[in-house]
Amino acid sequence: MAINKEQQRVIDELDRNILLLASAGTGKTNTLAYRVAHIIESGRAEASQILCMTFTNKACNEMKGRIISLAGSAAKAVEVSSFHSFCFKIIQDESKRNDALFMDVTIFDEEDCKELYMPIKPGNVRDMSFAALLAMVKEYRSYYGYYSNDPHEDYGKTIRQLMKEKSKDLEKLFVNYNQVQSDAFHAFTQEGADWLVSYDEALQSVHGMDFTDLITGVHRLFQDEQIRERWRSRYSYIAVDEMQDTGLLEYKVMEMLWKGNHVLLCGDYFQTIYEWRGSDPFRLLADFEEHFDPLKIVFYENFRSNRTLFTMAFETLRHMFPKLVGNIYNEMPRAVSAEDGPPVRIYGGKNEYDEAKFIYDSIRKLATDANVGVLVRDNKKAQRLSAYFERFNQDYPETEQRQFMIIDEYKFYRRQEIKDVMAYFKLLMNPNDSVSAKRIIKRYVSGIGDARIRDIESPESRQAGLKLTDFMDMKIFEAEPYAKLKQGLANHEVIVYDVESTGVDTTSDNIVQIAAIRIDEWGQILDTFERFIRPDKPVGTSAEVHGFTDEFLAEHGEPPQVVLEDFKVFSKGAVIVGHNVNYDVSIFTSELHRHNLGTPEFGAIYDTLDIFRRFYPNLPNHKLGFLSDHFPINHVPTHNAMDDILATAQLLIYALDTNIVPTETKRMALISQYKSAFASIASQMATLRRKVDSDTPTQLLAYIMNDMGVLAYYKNHHEMAKVEYIRDLYRIMERLDREYESSGGRDRLMHILQLAALTAGEPSQQVKNDDRIPIITVHQAKGSEFDHVYLAGMNAGTFPSFMALRDNNEDEEKRLFYVALTRPKQELVITYSRESLKGQGTKASPFLDYLPRDPHMVQKV
Repeated sequence: MAINKEQQRVIDELDRNILLLASAGTGKTNTLAYRVAHIIESGRAEASQILCMTFTNKACNEMKGRIISLAGSAAKAVEVSSFHSFCFKIIQDESKRNDALFMDVTIFDEEDCKELYMPIKPGNVRDMSFAALLAMVKEYRSYYGYYSNDPHEDYGKTIRQLMKEKSKDLEKLFVNYNQVQSDAFHAFTQEGADWLVSYDEALQSVHGMDFTDLITGVHRLFQDEQIRERWRSRYSYIAVDEMQDTGLLEYKVMEMLWKGNHVLLCGDYFQTIYEWRGSDPFRLLADFEEHFDPLKIVFYENFRSNRTLFTMAFETLRHMFPKLVGNIYNEMPRAVSAEDGPPVRIYGGKNEYDEAKFIYDSIRKLATDANVGVLVRDNKKAQRLSAYFERFNQDYPETEQRQFMIIDEYKFYRRQEIKDVMAYFKLLMNPNDSVSAKRIIKRYVSGIGDARIRDIESPESRQAGLKLTDFMDMKIFEAEPYAKLKQGLANHEVIVYDVESTGVDTTSDNIVQIAAIRIDEWGQILDTFERFIRPDKPVGTSAEVHGFTDEFLAEHGEPPQVVLEDFKVFSKGAVIVGHNVNYDVSIFTSELHRHNLGTPEFGAIYDTLDIFRRFYPNLPNHKLGFLSDHFPINHVPTHNAMDDILATAQLLIYALDTNIVPTETKRMALISQYKSAFASIASQMATLRRKVDSDTPTQLLAYIMNDMGVLAYYKNHHEMAKVEYIRDLYRIMERLDREYESSGGRDRLMHILQLAALTAGEPSQQVKNDDRIPIITVHQAKGSEFDHVYLAGMNAGTFPSFMALRDNNEDEEKRLFYVALTRPKQELVITYSRESLKGQGTKASPFLDYLPRDPHMVQKV
């Protein structure tokens, strides 16, 4: 594709900030890739100092591929990330420095979160509305800046503020069957803070976070100037695509990275279709113009559609928003294509059956390999069309049929069988994930019903320090959960340890200090281990945390192989204790793998963060510093490894004397009552845990299917079609195995779980080479393109939707219509029905009146 003058300005301008207004098909991704290549080639920044952010993983992968194709292997260091992936990276990285955050944190999707909030949800409130309510209050807590150590008070203040400012928006979330559930709404005003705190505690108990937590968590971290500056200083050039989809809090998070950097924001006002989720591009881009003085560039040339389609879409846009279009475009945008193409066809079927038959027959006239998309306003229409198409297929031999799929049903990582299998992996990486444990138990383990699960998760069990996930571990069959800890103290085999490192990516960063103490049953120090390591990379900003400079480590550090091997010997067979110890264990395991030194040989591992969260779930936080102040110990942690482990050791002894020993009898009685039912699955999980460091993820999946009974389960239930999807998962994991082959098995599994968590909500995660025709909502189709598009169900009351009209939100529906018009490259067919499902007369969408009257562009058939 030739570079036009506006694109060249974006590529060449490396000094000023840029506000780029680029509509669909104007070549923005290609331009951004050329710009990144130019930044690297000109020496203006290292590849690692460039951050490109977008809002879907699909767009992210496309941009990364184009950048590497233009700039070569050097561009692999460019950070191309979706917004949620970027936030997750920050939270993971900061979890070592912020010991209130678990290193083994798991992102919970909306279905997993439902499991956690159902006990507190009023029965007459819809699930989706309640999830949106929780997200709204959490976001506005951050937006209002209510960050005290008392979350209940913070949520209470947030709710009172929202009742003053956005009571109507809140009230909408309590509508069911077009009626406001006034009792539930009143309960929220009185008890909402309790709901939020209970939900947060439920997430924390399983070491989980939802998608809202990704944003609010980073926003809170960035209130700390040192943390904010550490991340801001990493980058020199930042590009953010699809800015029109950005919510206010998301914008505030990104804005904190911009000062002193070169920023490019790219968006299209007319593709703003997520106002209902909080996007407000007019406000945000105006703020950017006011505070960052950008150069404003508009792309006028369209490379996607033929001239007929492009002119039709732009004329429709101008009819819908005449004033705004005039303000943005100084000249008439144009299609680069020399082809005119056929006019848009509009068909009004007698009824929905007739409408569907017209679409089906039209598609059958196309080549079997034609690139076709069927677009609808909502999933109900997609379901009905799918049923009609399946019926029509029965009239033809299989070779002449056309196969369809409803994209909303094909969120690959949301499929029941995929979530069930991934639950094994999630439980491996996060042993506290009771949601995954319950998913495994309910699907594949016989003899454990809901009643027994409720008993194990009762307050009585929690007060004894027990969780459901404890019964998924063979340790509970060998001894009382804390027996090894007590025995280790008595035998002087307990080691409290901590590490400092060049960063917090356990798969690639280097340990620079290992500090450990061996203690007796009174917490007295019997032996110490404190050694420094010369890392393979500069310490960078991590020196601000641990205080060890490259010069200090060059003088006092030893070769990593020597120190790692010596600590492996020092800790052999020991009971390891740490605060948020998963990080320390993970990076030590990874470093041993990288230096071909085998695996750790610990006798057992205990985490004081987990212990205090079990016995004191209602504390404002569980940071080491807070616990040291709150409980009667006399040592203050400083983030020096030796200081931190001295405080951790004293907290350990306090918890043992105050909580663990006094509840031992009760705990043993409960274990004796329930453990027999878990013997088989606990034994299988133990084998799986032994394999995680030595086997690849694909080998683990094969073991789960063949040796843990999953394949047999689907055979017995005559559901072998589901096994085919698990085979698709196997193929995906094979590719990721190759991509991360330099990492150990645990590290590779972590990459796969992150991919699944952060792409699970995207509709286009279908396996490659799927030749079925997608039936897709317009919202889901954003970012996609097809040669032939059938826009079905263009009826009044459907598009625009009834709810949009009720909420006076017709402009967003107009923009959604424009998005639909800009998906086709060659042909567009619009259909509606003249009769409702109940046999009553219906009208075409009033939006069709915005289409041009020119018969060369639009024709009724």
